[in-house]
Amino acid sequence: MRVNNPTRWRAWLASAAAGVLACAAAQPALAISRGANVPWTEYQAEDGQTNAQILGPSRQKWDANHIEAEAIGRKAVRLNKTGDYVSFTNQKAANAIVVRYSIPDSAGGGGIDATLGLYINGTRVRTLPLTSRYAWSYLGGKIGDPVVDVPGPQPHTFFDEVRMLVDPIPQGATVMLKRDAQDSAPFYVIDLVDLEQAPPPLTMPEGFTSVTQFGIFPDDGVDHADDILRAMRSTAKLWFPAGNYLANVIHGGNVGLDNPGIEIRGAGMWHTNIRGAKSMFFCYGATARCVFGDFSIFGESKARDEEANGPQKAFAGPMGKNSLIENVWIEHKVAAIWVGNDPPYQTQPTDGLVIRNCRIRNTYADGVNLDNGTSNSIVENCHMRNTGDDAVAIWAIQWTKWVAYKTYEFGPNFFTDEQRNAPDQGIGHGNIVRHVSVQMPWRANCFAVYGGADNMFRDSTCEDVLTYPGILIDHEFSPYPFAKPRTTFQNISLTRAGGTMFREDGPNPWHHGALKFYLREGSISDIYVNDLDIIEPTYAGIEFRGFGTPYVQGERIPPYALQAADNATMTRVKLENVHVKRAGTYGIEVADGGGRGSVRFVGVTVAGSKVAPLQRENAPDSFFDKGAGNKGW
Repeated sequence: MRVNNPTRWRAWLASAAAGVLACAAAQPALAISRGANVPWTEYQAEDGQTNAQILGPSRQKWDANHIEAEAIGRKAVRLNKTGDYVSFTNQKAANAIVVRYSIPDSAGGGGIDATLGLYINGTRVRTLPLTSRYAWSYLGGKIGDPVVDVPGPQPHTFFDEVRMLVDPIPQGATVMLKRDAQDSAPFYVIDLVDLEQAPPPLTMPEGFTSVTQFGIFPDDGVDHADDILRAMRSTAKLWFPAGNYLANVIHGGNVGLDNPGIEIRGAGMWHTNIRGAKSMFFCYGATARCVFGDFSIFGESKARDEEANGPQKAFAGPMGKNSLIENVWIEHKVAAIWVGNDPPYQTQPTDGLVIRNCRIRNTYADGVNLDNGTSNSIVENCHMRNTGDDAVAIWAIQWTKWVAYKTYEFGPNFFTDEQRNAPDQGIGHGNIVRHVSVQMPWRANCFAVYGGADNMFRDSTCEDVLTYPGILIDHEFSPYPFAKPRTTFQNISLTRAGGTMFREDGPNPWHHGALKFYLREGSISDIYVNDLDIIEPTYAGIEFRGFGTPYVQGERIPPYALQAADNATMTRVKLENVHVKRAGTYGIEVADGGGRGSVRFVGVTVAGSKVAPLQRENAPDSFFDKGAGNKGW
């Protein structure tokens, strides 16, 4: 049985004690070298004891016969009949469990509900409530339309998770998931189990006002969206006691819950849960400081369909100045934390935001997106699993360029007059992403940067990417150009990253490398990649891909953007101590004219590539500026 390295999974500080509340600015003590510092132990189903069917490994996407392709490690256990089980020996005392699973969709879409037995030392102690209402999307890469929730070809998004607080599970106990006669789903695919010791509920600190003072009571089944909005306007510090709160409908025109610059806290992410379609927070005011912490948000999103059904995020819009989001758990939203929504709703960009100690699971778009001028902000000590777009992205969009591009592509009615005339918000810069662990983004990348300057991703891990690179460095989506000071990726692991996405129906589908540079709308410059381990990428380990007139296949692209792609180069790009092991195709690949300009290679090694160490296309020798220590290619 494989259990995660205990040095990687040390006790996490999120919601651990009331002291976190008393000193919200305190930083977690991150002792590990890569990834988030978390309190659970992960048990992979295929490494447990089982009498059932072990699936995989497989990386065959969008295929209901290969559900395990979306599992962590690309293997899983399928419980097909009564009596099938999978079990583990608990390595540490625990009182909380998360199970990542897949059960079938209903015939007409919309999902089914089912149960599964949780056994401790041979006794069924809990019945886990499972659902597929938030799983099973269709039509492959299609987004923006609720039709993707209707059964059809190219299914994906097979997995969801259930979490539960349970009676104490002692160290050394046998923990078993077993299908009994009462558990009636046609099948159960089990990916993994996380076991942890969840802290007790926090108590309300001095100076806070409880939501109960505004008639908002936990577990009462009442939709309190309007009441929560009223409470947020009535006190400087608002407290949610342990329990479940519904927020489904807001009257009066508000899109979500506008925080006017107050502190909102709960009893901990295992104890305070805000649920519903309007469990979506904004920070209202260009320089407001908004604080959110110690609760969970569970949405009702079933597709990436905001174009049809409106915004569906947990935190959205500009986040003021020096705001804080910490100790939050987010599931079943289109996106979790999208900072800096497009104009006209933003009067100035977010500055100094800190996002820390978060768990983001099962979204239909990004985990965290620092967008539209967001600068000097930090994302740290977060774990993300099953995001439907980039797990963490820094998108330095230049709004006026975006308006020009989309107007050319879709016509003059794509934007309102207010949107069309909104000003640029400035280049996104000075952001830091560190100690983040990402598992299985089912669309897009673990980490992505689109333009900007002086941004950093470091000390993080990326594990199992279905369709895209693990890291994407991309001049695309109308960004400000890359510029000095340079953007850095440092001390990161990419495991089983890269996949196939776009042009699948033609003779040359795009096979994305694990680390990809893309000259889609212009040059890439001022990039430093250092101390990267790329392990078993599906295709190439490192990919340099160009774009331009010879490579257009039906896209409607503004002439200025196509000209920029034709003339794009790599400049002041350096890779140092990057190690590619057992690539599915090439260690390093140049494609579609991506070998323009020059890249500095120092200590870049390639070993065990299945096709060849290097596919240079027609790149000249001058593209490969080789220093010392390169090996294997």
